[in-house]
Amino acid sequence: MPAQNQTPPTAPDTALLLFGHGKSDGGGSTVADALAAEIRARGTFGAVVTAFALQAPSPAAALDPLPQRRVLVLPLLATEGGVATMVLPRLLAAAADQERLTVLPPIGMDAEVPGMAADLADRAIVDAGLDAGAVAVLVAGHGSLKRNASQRATGALVAALESLGRYGEVAAVYLEQPPLASDWRGVTARRDVVVVPLFVSGGRHEEEDLPTLLRAGGAALDGREVEGRRLWLTPTVGRHPRMADLILRRALAALERG
Repeated sequence: MPAQNQTPPTAPDTALLLFGHGKSDGGGSTVADALAAEIRARGTFGAVVTAFALQAPSPAAALDPLPQRRVLVLPLLATEGGVATMVLPRLLAAAADQERLTVLPPIGMDAEVPGMAADLADRAIVDAGLDAGAVAVLVAGHGSLKRNASQRATGALVAALESLGRYGEVAAVYLEQPPLASDWRGVTARRDVVVVPLFVSGGRHEEEDLPTLLRAGGAALDGREVEGRRLWLTPTVGRHPRMADLILRRALAALERG
């Protein structure tokens, strides 16, 4: 057991870059910036910055001014899909001094994420006064008709929540592959439904795409009854209160591994 009052580790010669989707209109940095601010306040790293795929700053623009000799790049992504495996490497290739970069796995694939998703579902269930055994929990993933990384990650989260044995039903819906989130009524026949989005860095998918699809399927998102059914949309996994702690621990573990 760690000694009480132990001084937290610091790495002033290391910078941490959090990489998110962003939005083309420049309004997709809220989650990433909040996580960066929380981690920056711990004083662990010499710098904590954000960069995005669809808005400024780009990874190169964020990285090049940093004086630290090491930089950890942590993708605020749910899966090892196209953004993680193609977009991010291409954007990092534009940065100077790439030898100092270490790219970590997408945080959405971490083993602690299922517990966070369960927390979000449980909070919605408790706040609404529902019986968890009668509720359908739907995990909302991105999905793709070209690659199966998102489907694998979403399915793994569904399986993890099912293994808890406390929900009436657990299934998946997607933004870009069947079953679409707009078809949620056909995925489950249960009256009460809680949707947990497997998104991390916010942006268009969280703010626009998923809510639009759910409403198109006949949902009010806040538990109001529509055609005999009720649906609650939880915050995304990336907004879980423990996300900054998880990111910090994973970054420090990467440093320990050298």
